[in-house]
Amino acid sequence: MTTQESTRLTQVRIDNEIYYQISKVDKMRPFFMSILSNSNHWLFMGSNGGISAGRKDSESALFPYYTDDKIIESVELTGSKTIIRIQKEGRLHIWEPFSIYYANLYNLQRNLYKSVHGNKILFEEINRDLNLTFQYQWCTSDTYGFVKTSKLINDGSTELNLSVLDGIQNILPYGVGSALQNRTSNLVDAYKRNELDEESGVGIFALSAIIVDKAEPSEALKSTVVWSIGLENTKRLLSSSQLALFRKGLPVTEEIDIKAEKGAYFVCADISLEAKSKKEWMTLADVNQNASQVIAIIKAIKTDKPGISN
Repeated sequence: MTTQESTRLTQVRIDNEIYYQISKVDKMRPFFMSILSNSNHWLFMGSNGGISAGRKDSESALFPYYTDDKIIESVELTGSKTIIRIQKEGRLHIWEPFSIYYANLYNLQRNLYKSVHGNKILFEEINRDLNLTFQYQWCTSDTYGFVKTSKLINDGSTELNLSVLDGIQNILPYGVGSALQNRTSNLVDAYKRNELDEESGVGIFALSAIIVDKAEPSEALKSTVVWSIGLENTKRLLSSSQLALFRKGLPVTEEIDIKAEKGAYFVCADISLEAKSKKEWMTLADVNQNASQVIAIIKAIKTDKPGISN
């Protein structure tokens, strides 16, 4: 079957918004996209999920600012990552949507949607063997930065018990410009520190010091912040080091303070999905946050769940 026969472009309506859908998008050669923002966001994506994003310019990046070929090639290490463990018929199944891992074990269909306004991109993977659909969408918020909305749908007729690990990885702290990231990324990793505010669940990603060539102290006074709402009783991870454990069905431990590792923010939770039901949650990230801005976000989460507006 040719690419033209296996893929199709149609117009669909999702949550009262019109999107262009490319069905079976994985049958096509990966291509490059961008989304629009009414503020100073920039976001570039591959049709396979590879991503680069930030505010204002490449020196204020959330994910590394690379050329399009590297963005597409880095999909397993940068941006969205989701792993799902399903107990079904007495067996443990591992499903990793939009990944090369375990993809050959299931009957899958991957679809891509972009809003007609160009400000939202949605990825969908349908697992017909497990009767599950997973979606995630990227959009922007002037107040909260970048918003990833994840949705898990039970398409079957029986209740499912799941363990979900979902989030983003290869998060850049403040102070890592594009030139520094491309020339000395290993040195940059040595300066990274990822901390968790346990009460609010906010991840704070910063450098232990600004990397300069001069023999003088240079304190890092800003950070990247990431947090999540929508899932209850979660464990939070600040690096990708425990993903292999989760894939093997082993328990993971919440991470509070991680040094000299690439930043990541994952939430891990157990979910019960009734037949024909769904569960939705959000991961939010923003760059260049000073101490007072970080405190304001933590306070807002503790006192009242903030509303998210695009």
